[in-house]
Amino acid sequence: MLGKYNQNVVLPKTKNELVKQLNSLGQVDIKVLEPVERKDLGQVRSEIDRFIGTGKKGLSIILIKH
Repeated sequence: MLGKYNQNVVLPKTKNELVKQLNSLGQVDIKVLEPVERKDLGQVRSEIDRFIGTGKKGLSIILIKH
């Protein structure tokens, strides 16, 4: 392995803890849409287009089904 890694991994148990963990990664742009229903798919598509259109290198999407 290159560099030194922290072996103590804390798995988030709630959505808020997950967002805090993701924010600790550095400069990332996080958008949380919840709950999303079929009628909200247009809004989801527009948010994806907005993220992709900003010239960012990549986009990660996390889906959580209740």
